[in-house]
Amino acid sequence: MRPVWASSGICLMIAISANADGGNSIPAVWKKQHVEFFYMGRTSRYTCDGLRDKMHAILLDMGARRDLRITSIGCGESGLRLRFSGPGPSLDIVFSSPTLPEATVKPRHPGDLAAVDARFEAFTITSDAFRNMEIGDCELVEEFSHQILPKLATRDVKQNVDCVPYEPGVSRYWIRGEVLKPVPRGEQAAGRENPTAP
Repeated sequence: MRPVWASSGICLMIAISANADGGNSIPAVWKKQHVEFFYMGRTSRYTCDGLRDKMHAILLDMGARRDLRITSIGCGESGLRLRFSGPGPSLDIVFSSPTLPEATVKPRHPGDLAAVDARFEAFTITSDAFRNMEIGDCELVEEFSHQILPKLATRDVKQNVDCVPYEPGVSRYWIRGEVLKPVPRGEQAAGRENPTAP
């Protein structure tokens, strides 16, 4: 089967349900992360811009701060790969995500470990054409689960990722659990103005 090429142009990709703690926020801190992400999939091939945009959307939906930076490696100005020896482009990713504070951990970067109100919210990553997640993204989701998901503050994660190379029609994937996400600023302000509200 011919590889499926994906370009840029991304909408919401992950379904986040109502928060799992009944709206209660908990004190958290921003933790800065630096990841070199390697896409090793053989079925779907992404342009550099396409892979970057997909990862950008996934990270935002999983609670990363909006100032994340993703740089494609081995790409030209057109967004196309310069090296064709490997199965796909790679990404240099710098992002901050909420985590539970640890008394013994010291900041490594300016702004690192700044306080943030957060809460655990349920998430599901699965094939959903409406959310621009297709069965051909199976290997991308598999790499995300190995390389980035463990760096996020999660709990009760369950997954079934079965990617069959060159056979997207028989592949399947889903990952679900709870991820620590920042409370939107509007809700934080409302909570401070009305601290006794349910």
